[in-house]
Amino acid sequence: MNSAQNKPTNRANTYQQAPSMAKRTVILVANSKGGCGKSTISTNLACYYEALGRPVTLMDLDPQQSSLQWLKLRNSDYIHGIGWPAGEPISLGRLQQRLDQAGEIVIIDSPAGLDAHQLDHLMRLSQIVLVPVLPSPIDIRATTRFLQNVMLTPSYRRRPRRLAVIANRVRTRTKMYEALRQFLSSLKIPYLVTLRDTQSYVQAMSRGEGIMDAAVSRHLDDKQHWRLIGEWLEVQRHLIQAMPGFR
Repeated sequence: MNSAQNKPTNRANTYQQAPSMAKRTVILVANSKGGCGKSTISTNLACYYEALGRPVTLMDLDPQQSSLQWLKLRNSDYIHGIGWPAGEPISLGRLQQRLDQAGEIVIIDSPAGLDAHQLDHLMRLSQIVLVPVLPSPIDIRATTRFLQNVMLTPSYRRRPRRLAVIANRVRTRTKMYEALRQFLSSLKIPYLVTLRDTQSYVQAMSRGEGIMDAAVSRHLDDKQHWRLIGEWLEVQRHLIQAMPGFR
């Protein structure tokens, strides 16, 4: 059962009429490296929008379907889940069919190990890409390669997407964090926040909850991180809407 407080009471079904592509914002959460926290980012971002009373579609492309399992536990009226059949190739046509069922804000929890064609399909349908990265040499190298691959996709080369990095599961008083901080600072893309290494995320995921839920985290910095991410995304949404031909 979701323990979130301060949820709006107006729970009208907003998914009966999907918005046009011109009004839809698709946020891709991606990295080629497995275990970097894509599902954690996706589900907590969905919680952020839910706390604002804004319906959001959570599309889970990962074979483990962790985000959809989390959503079943949550039983939310604001978060609409779309799964992906096991073994079905990630094709542009199939993705578009799924998006036709989605609302105005879509979060895609992508699988690890996307090939060049799959990545380009997802980039073509997305406007914003969030890339979680862990503080380890392996993850830093994998993220470097992934960002290079993103920028080499035909979709990105035609029209650069909004990219941002989120440092995940970090202990700030370590040498590895300093190496990660230097790496992120060297990138020519936004580095939004550093999410601390805490069991709160793991426990919340197992209960269908998120950091924005009042009963989950009383650590104000954790919630502020998601507000900062949400504020950055909102700025990007407005910029994208003002850019003719972005899609």
